[in-house]
Amino acid sequence: MNQIPIKEEIQTKDELTKKEEKNIVFNKKAIKLILLLLAFGIITGLILSAIFVDETNQRIDEMAEMYMPIPPYEDFNPEHLTISDIILPSLGVIIICISIYFLIGLILVYIKIFLKTSSKYIVGLLFFLSPLLIQSIISVNTLRSLFVSSAIPYMHIRESIGFGFGGLGGIIVMVSIFEIIGLSILLYLSTE
Repeated sequence: MNQIPIKEEIQTKDELTKKEEKNIVFNKKAIKLILLLLAFGIITGLILSAIFVDETNQRIDEMAEMYMPIPPYEDFNPEHLTISDIILPSLGVIIICISIYFLIGLILVYIKIFLKTSSKYIVGLLFFLSPLLIQSIISVNTLRSLFVSSAIPYMHIRESIGFGFGGLGGIIVMVSIFEIIGLSILLYLSTE
């Protein structure tokens, strides 16, 4: 009689081991998905940043031609953007692109879950994620406009809309960083 409970215990431990192995597989799947979306976001962000820098340099050239010769009292520097001018805006675009890809990934995961379960809760999550995706796309366009902020002639305006501490660009990027953290946790838990 003592052997029967031992066999049941062994079977229970084997079942637990199989369940743990399944959890590990799902966790690996979630991590792979997050890393893939992260890579797509970085690549897309770098491509968009390069496009935005080119557009900004063209705008600076147009402004320089329009206002030549520049009066000595103006604080306008008609030079192209330098590496230090584009680091923070490019980082912001990359971060928001990562957020966009995480949102797309979550939407696709929830569509897959909805097709299996037809749950109203999942529909609610889809309606919640869709405006966040639209907001992130609008944020990329906002950062596109802020790339030219380093060429704005007046220092106080440049600081308030640029990427410095408290500037509009900096605030958008900070919000997006917290959004990425929350979305990555939600994506990880949703793929289990």
